[in-house]
Amino acid sequence: MKRALAPFVTAASLAAICASAPVHAQSNVTLYGIVDTTIRYTTNENAAGNSKVQMTDGVLTGSRWGMYGLEDLGSGYQALFVLESGFSPDAGQSLQGNRLFGRKAYVGLQGEFGTVTLGRQFTVIHEVIASYDAMALANLAIVGFQGGNYTGGVRQDNMIKYAGRFGGLTIAAQHAFGEVAGSFSNSSSTGGSLTYAAGPFMVAGGYQIIRDTTTYYGVTVPVSDQKVWTLGGTYTAGPATIYLGYTNSNVDNAGYKNQAAYLGGKYAFNSAWSLIALGTYDHLKHGNDSGNRFTGSMMLDYAFSKRTDVYLEADYTTLTDAWRTLGGQSTFQTPFYGHGSRVGVMAGLRHKF
Repeated sequence: MKRALAPFVTAASLAAICASAPVHAQSNVTLYGIVDTTIRYTTNENAAGNSKVQMTDGVLTGSRWGMYGLEDLGSGYQALFVLESGFSPDAGQSLQGNRLFGRKAYVGLQGEFGTVTLGRQFTVIHEVIASYDAMALANLAIVGFQGGNYTGGVRQDNMIKYAGRFGGLTIAAQHAFGEVAGSFSNSSSTGGSLTYAAGPFMVAGGYQIIRDTTTYYGVTVPVSDQKVWTLGGTYTAGPATIYLGYTNSNVDNAGYKNQAAYLGGKYAFNSAWSLIALGTYDHLKHGNDSGNRFTGSMMLDYAFSKRTDVYLEADYTTLTDAWRTLGGQSTFQTPFYGHGSRVGVMAGLRHKF
């Protein structure tokens, strides 16, 4: 293994290194994207318990288009950028708060030392949990409950992030600036993760603190620090992969404490057919109240090619006590309208370009 530069080298020193290196004008920009659309049937979609049929975004992958650029700076260094926009294919509207590049917008430098990027990016805690979640923290909120809200945000603005791989070990760290006058820490976020892969095994874990958050699953809460830690891994044997993980989330002043354990599997029958199954058990404590959530989901996928596939998915979620109270609030990310369960079935078509 080659010896790397100090992992947390600063942006200023990187600039100096690249300035001293001979510049090779070799660059390219790639346009890419995914259009993923489903027709979904769900139960208990209003207070009367009526069902609903709707067209939605993809179950696993949100629709997006983006640009990726890479320039060779010489001496083993490259400059890069990513601009990625999310949209709803059913109506053609921009997502992520109607942002132009709401999914990703960052610039960076990479080399033997690793990669440093600056801008709007995925959090390291989200990335590490997705690595041992069978559905990679599904895009569909009802299936991916432990995604953005559980971790305090899928992605964050104003972030500087480092990632470096050294043999089988991958190190990642981030800090998202709160940009509050008079305070460096207010409304900021800091996190890190470690991943080790060897042969068929992968183990990983991470920690993140999100300071001064005011919402939880869309529900307004007292200003709180959200602290999340997680541990999990995968094991692959031939066409089968087993996923196992645990995540602990504590929103201090709001009084929400979650513990989620999830077990899943993926099996490739051949180059075209594959099956994903995932079960999540979550225990929520809020003040003197507590409750449980269970979500089970299964997805059968058929790939016409490397770019185009179709799939069928089914999921079931049940909520009790504190979870049912939280899910019954009108601002909850996917309201349950006072009901304790929901069944969902969908068929989808996805194309990558």
